Amino acid sequence: MRTRTAGAIVLGAIALAACGRASAVRFPMIPATHAGSTAPPSQPVPSVKPCARPTLIGAVATGAVTARTEPGPFATKVASFEKVNAQGAQQVFDLQEAVTGLDGATWYRALLPMRPNGTTGFVPGSALRISQTPYRLDVSQSRFRLIVWKGCRVAARFPIGLGKSGTPTPVGHFYLISLMKPPTPDSVYGAYAFGLSAYSDAIRDWRWGGVIGLHGTNDPASIGKRMSHGCIRMRNQDIERLARILPLGTPITIR
Repeated sequence: MRTRTAGAIVLGAIALAACGRASAVRFPMIPATHAGSTAPPSQPVPSVKPCARPTLIGAVATGAVTARTEPGPFATKVASFEKVNAQGAQQVFDLQEAVTGLDGATWYRALLPMRPNGTTGFVPGSALRISQTPYRLDVSQSRFRLIVWKGCRVAARFPIGLGKSGTPTPVGHFYLISLMKPPTPDSVYGAYAFGLSAYSDAIRDWRWGGVIGLHGTNDPASIGKRMSHGCIRMRNQDIERLARILPLGTPITIR
């Protein structure tokens, strides 16, 4: 097994649990900001479009980190996460806000890759390496379309395939947690497969508990249709483009 920069790509036979059977891009470090901080009265706070704000990504920099219900070391535990996740990639979180904890330290409210979908918890900033990305993904199930945004600009649009009625693709706000390269592009996962922080609402007993994937396919005729076990399918040439530019932690909204 080996990895390379551009998304913690894991080589080997991989099974994304909700799809069938079976890099970290470097960004400048940015300082943590505390909740409630404001500009001086003489300097009005500028209006910023939400799309212009990059997503903060926290990579686990210690052996493990515990997410808690409140920003403090004695708050109730939500879950613990190792430095390397179950798919063999660097464990990352999408960070929603920074606050000062009861211990006086900086904590981040993070979106967590666990059931139920949308679970959040507070993680200590001291345990994270902070980066950012201007990219975000928007999936329209009604249009079978994935849009790649870079800041406020549409960078690309791609056709996709989705989950069938018995194993639908879940709706919500998620992010990329791993990037895997199957040993052959002729597999059901195509050229590359991103694992998402999303879990299937219908499948729980497969590997990794029903993780949803965003991946290529050996069946391009399934694009534009609902044929998967919940994963989002793309043409191989399209997923290859995403694998080259998107860091782990890139947010994805499925509507």
